[in-house]
Amino acid sequence: MREISNLELHCAARELQQLVGARLQKIYELGDGSFRLEFFIPGKGATDLAMDLKQRIGITRIIRPAPKEPTQFAMRLRKHLEGAVVRTVGQYGMDRVLFIDLEREEKKLRLVVEMFSDGNLLLTGDAGKIIAAYREEEWKDRKLKRGEHYIFPASTKVNPFDISEEKLKDVMNEKKLISCLVGRIDLGATYLEEVLHRAGLPFEKRASSLGEDELEKLMEALIEVVQQSARPSPVVYYKDGTPFEFAPFPLKKYSAFEARSFDSLSEMFDALYAGAPPPESQEESKSEEKRRKLEHTLKGQREAIVQLKAKAQEAKLAGDKIYEKYQGVEELLELIRSRRKAGATWEEIEEWLAGKAKVSKDKGTVEVEL
Repeated sequence: MREISNLELHCAARELQQLVGARLQKIYELGDGSFRLEFFIPGKGATDLAMDLKQRIGITRIIRPAPKEPTQFAMRLRKHLEGAVVRTVGQYGMDRVLFIDLEREEKKLRLVVEMFSDGNLLLTGDAGKIIAAYREEEWKDRKLKRGEHYIFPASTKVNPFDISEEKLKDVMNEKKLISCLVGRIDLGATYLEEVLHRAGLPFEKRASSLGEDELEKLMEALIEVVQQSARPSPVVYYKDGTPFEFAPFPLKKYSAFEARSFDSLSEMFDALYAGAPPPESQEESKSEEKRRKLEHTLKGQREAIVQLKAKAQEAKLAGDKIYEKYQGVEELLELIRSRRKAGATWEEIEEWLAGKAKVSKDKGTVEVEL
């Protein structure tokens, strides 16, 4: 299956707003650029985020097994991120870059997910300084290495959400129409082909030769596709029973093909990459959610038992100490009682006990160091 596009990542970022306020509990590196992040969402419980660099990112119901021993990269991320709370989830412009801003103990951190080139996952801290990088890479204009300041990739393409008729005219050049649009507009080839299909314009026509009517049709189709992304209705297309394309909304150019709809991009990605059962089969999901909640409760109970055992040990040691000195303490208290009955003041008793015990005249108590 192909790589995730700019527009699909845009829809995924919007879908992942449900993670805002969630607490990151654990990070697993599964191998080959795949990761699983376990969050706890108040009122919802444990929730897993699946991430396959270049291909997909979304909530998953399929829990892939993690290695018995975490990788050094996973351990480094855990050291800084476990217990951190998600503050924002967003996309950098319309690039294939998604970021998750988190906070732990008033320290601001950012996970950056790069879905282009070979794919990358980075953790940055103060002022964007890189703490950890899945792949250490270096280009002319930026370095992805520990200790360097993270710089977002530069883009000269037009953001389709900010396009206007004037900007569209400026985009036109001597190349073929489809090549011109793919090279100049940040939308992805799949959706720019859909734009031309809806506008009824030939892919091979020279872009600079478009007339006013054709430019108007192109602008209308572009707006239509961009607006439709705000109302996701994910779909996968099949040919001879095999999936060959997917999108966050139905594509008119594939209307003759077999299609399967999903309630979310996350469900769609699970079906494509993790072999998930049909969305309507919910029993396994409910059982897994119940198991995870019970595990969370059990974890809290185990921690409470450890704390109670520690307190019990402290109390036992104190009791043993008191019993060991009981005879001496009892004799001392008896002498104090006798002197008080004989008319001795607390000041006199305090002077008599100097170095042996501490007298509290207000409370009428005596403190003895054991």
